Amino acid sequence: MTDARDFFREKKPWSRYKDLILDYYLEPYWAKVSRLRRPILVVDCFAGPGKFDDGEPGSPLIISNRLEPVQERGTEVLAFYIEKDPILYERLSANTCALNIPVRTRQGDFRQYTDEIAELAQSHTIFLYLDPLKPSDLLFTDMESVYRQLESGRSVEVLINFSSTGFLRAVRGLSDQVHSGGTLLPEHPLIVRWNAVAGGVYWQRIMYEGCSPDAHRINQLAHAYAERLRQPFKWVISYAVRERYEDKFPKYHLTFGSRHPDAIELMNRAMVKARRRFVNTQFVDGFLFPNQPEREVVRPDEVEEVVIHTSHSVGKVRWKNLRVRATIENPCKYNDSELNAAIKRAIQKGRIASDCSGHKVKEDAWIWPADQI
Repeated sequence: MTDARDFFREKKPWSRYKDLILDYYLEPYWAKVSRLRRPILVVDCFAGPGKFDDGEPGSPLIISNRLEPVQERGTEVLAFYIEKDPILYERLSANTCALNIPVRTRQGDFRQYTDEIAELAQSHTIFLYLDPLKPSDLLFTDMESVYRQLESGRSVEVLINFSSTGFLRAVRGLSDQVHSGGTLLPEHPLIVRWNAVAGGVYWQRIMYEGCSPDAHRINQLAHAYAERLRQPFKWVISYAVRERYEDKFPKYHLTFGSRHPDAIELMNRAMVKARRRFVNTQFVDGFLFPNQPEREVVRPDEVEEVVIHTSHSVGKVRWKNLRVRATIENPCKYNDSELNAAIKRAIQKGRIASDCSGHKVKEDAWIWPADQI
């Protein structure tokens, strides 16, 4: 049995967490992009069988279930599902053949179909879902032809399951092969290969230099990968998903890129909703007295400090931009309503300055640090 087939025998907790975020995001996202009056295309490049052996839905069925009501409201939709493993592909075809939306299934390496996807992106609003089993299964430039559609004003968004911990473990195991006399061999084929996965050489310093703990290296790597994604996408947010709350290392980082800040807020809202459900399952539901960690309790004064810190970081910006920047710097912690409330309080207290009173949300109001008046 291949690693992929074994993976789909049973849906693990971290997969449920990840799929919750995907599911929570899709409905408000499609409500938003439907206003563009263009067909909607969703591409799942590592689709799997569509359904786990234990009966739990996989990403194709989650996506399809959310697309169906969009089609019923009059928007043209298309689901494009690709699976490399021939046995899993057969199951994918069987699990999607009776769906009430147009579906294209393809068997093989997704790279065979990037030209087809890029052509569709010229006429469709496109959402890419890239969920490889191993970090080496996805090179950073694999979707470059699709990302390039952004240059023509097309609507392209991507959600990538970046296996940050898997990356560290893989390159850590190569250390003896890619070093000679304690010096890294930059032209070694393995180094070149992992440069392609990361989209640059930045990972070499993070993984091989200094004496930082592995948890710190993983977070640095994920942050740098997100920064690299900001080259094609202006707005990027990344969040670590763990199997259990107390786990030191994440299973992966979900990294999302969009051309529009509204999408960042929608994705963060989905992440916050999924995180709070995850925390409630482990610490609140079924307990006589909730025992969630202190940092999971949203305290207005702490959110206010986040807003003030972000204001000093970004300088004079519009209200909306301040909220989005605070979201990106503190992913999956606070939703936009909580940040808006904090901004209002900070303005009313004079802790940040604005050309509005702070008694109600004004998205286009200017806000700047109070000490820069």
